[in-house]
Amino acid sequence: MSLRLCSLSSGSKGNCIVVASDNTTLLIDAGIAVVHIARGLGLLKLSDPSILITHAHSDHVANLPALSRRFSPKIYCHKDSFYAVNRHIKGGQLLGFDGDFEIGDLKISPFKVSHDVPCVGYSIFNESRKISIVTDIGCIDSGVEKALAGSDIVLIEANHDEGMVRENRNYPEALKQRILSNRGHLSNEVCARLLGKIAGSGVKQVILGHMSADNNRPQLAYDVVCKELMRSGKKVGVDIGVAMAYQGQASNVFEVE
Repeated sequence: MSLRLCSLSSGSKGNCIVVASDNTTLLIDAGIAVVHIARGLGLLKLSDPSILITHAHSDHVANLPALSRRFSPKIYCHKDSFYAVNRHIKGGQLLGFDGDFEIGDLKISPFKVSHDVPCVGYSIFNESRKISIVTDIGCIDSGVEKALAGSDIVLIEANHDEGMVRENRNYPEALKQRILSNRGHLSNEVCARLLGKIAGSGVKQVILGHMSADNNRPQLAYDVVCKELMRSGKKVGVDIGVAMAYQGQASNVFEVE
């Protein structure tokens, strides 16, 4: 048996991540066109997905109506997001949660994160295997660190370089302050420090996602994270892998045997 992860798209223009065991398929968010989701599921030879929603921003829920019509799935969101998510659904069955629950052979453990709307990350378990996903998070607290520790695979936001945000002449000051605030998005540096802390807990693979096209560069994010992991005593590519999840592009398939 195995637990697999593939990011179909990650970024401010649309998000969707696939997590699947041998028997159960999950989509985390539905912010990209249903044709791309269906193609991704087909290539992965998966079907009958259930959907987990992190929060109600449009880049995470925009295509719920089309996805609901195509698959008639069960859709899960935290109770604090229920009414905001429900406005996007035409068909499908929306279920609210406030704690751990199970879908098929997967245990879902949501954890709250700091964003400007109610938002959660997810740890997903299959027997001893664990995959955790967290994006759209303004800051790290002990609850988030505890939730991610011990994961085999972590997909985490490395949204921006703080200096690039401050120097971006195309962004109004209010938007800069939102991004940099504790309810905005995670910088490369804060992401790296967290990964350095949890690297010794059994993490084998890191995937950096939700990168800003305007305020970050993939190589920069990669270098900042790798430097911190090496400082924590981990050899990148030997002890721990570091990969990217891009906007509009499917990632590799990452697997926990």
